Amino acid sequence: MTPAPAPWSGPPWGRGRWGWVAVPAAFLGLVTVLGAAGAGWWHPQARAFDALAVLLLLLAPAAIVLVVRGGRAAVVGTVLAVVGPTTFVALGYEPGPAFVPLGFVVVALGVTRQRVLSLAAGTAGALAVTVLAIGPDTPTLVYATVTVAGLAVAMLLGEGARGRAERMQALRAARASRQESAVAAERLRIARELHDVLAHSLSGITVQAGVGLHLMDREPEAARRALTEIREASRDALDEVREVLGVLRADGEAPREPAGAPGPRSVTELLVRARADGLTVDDEGVAEAATQVPDPLAGVVHRTLQEALTNVRRHAPGASVQVRLTVNDRIVLEVVDDGPGAAEVVDGYGLRGMRERAQSVGGTLVAASGPTGFQVRLELPRGDR
Repeated sequence: MTPAPAPWSGPPWGRGRWGWVAVPAAFLGLVTVLGAAGAGWWHPQARAFDALAVLLLLLAPAAIVLVVRGGRAAVVGTVLAVVGPTTFVALGYEPGPAFVPLGFVVVALGVTRQRVLSLAAGTAGALAVTVLAIGPDTPTLVYATVTVAGLAVAMLLGEGARGRAERMQALRAARASRQESAVAAERLRIARELHDVLAHSLSGITVQAGVGLHLMDREPEAARRALTEIREASRDALDEVREVLGVLRADGEAPREPAGAPGPRSVTELLVRARADGLTVDDEGVAEAATQVPDPLAGVVHRTLQEALTNVRRHAPGASVQVRLTVNDRIVLEVVDDGPGAAEVVDGYGLRGMRERAQSVGGTLVAASGPTGFQVRLELPRGDR
């Protein structure tokens, strides 16, 4: 269902501030009165121009002020705009420009998106002048034809103005919707980045802190190495968080990925850190295959592997992990651990983030618990071929 158009807010002389329209309306009324007075002087056989004629001629120009206010005032203005010139001509005055202000009223109704009133005023005026042209001592057929044609043009102009106003409103609404969608997408991307960075780093720090506490008295050197790992992981996490949050400070710039874009080296570092955290990792051929991943997809591969290893640390510490990465027509990353599989996979922020990353580049991600453990499988289309 098409939503109803919003009320016309209009120019500064519109609803609530209609004083500005009184100036052009008064000028139109003055021109109409002078024109009709001149036409009456030129045709002395018509009824003498008097105060009543002036009053009737000013009804339509005054109606413009009511029309732009809308509501019931517009209805009253429409009636006055039709009754004024029609009565003027019916009383035997020389027509002259009597119906010209009605044309302006019809256009004004269209501009203010009051379509029904615009068509009603134009049609009523055309019928009135046609009926008056039939009787004796009334406007000629030529005058009636010109007046009907003028009112038809006024209705078309009003309809065109109304359509343009609605299109502009639709464009503004679409632009606002796109901006809101872009803001929401950027917020989601930043939240996903922060989740991946913090979850991965904090899980590693937690493991190393446990190792350090356990070996502090018996093996000081091993505890020292654990503390060193904690320091490096903390520093790397802070750097990544700064890069992600730096996007928020880039006012007026297009959304961008963090400066330190993941690459082949970052994949190797993830695997090295996983081993340091006590995981047994089989990553045969992964480092070489990572060099063949196109740059636009490297971030998706990196974050998926990072989140998969983080989940293993969190839910199956000490498990053996098999990582396989193949790059052909499609890029396939598989991470399988032999830890205890959950009976039901909970689609938390991590899995949801991995799936959203894959879908954003036209790929798929499957995370499932099987008899041999938990498996994460990422498939991406290779877009550089």
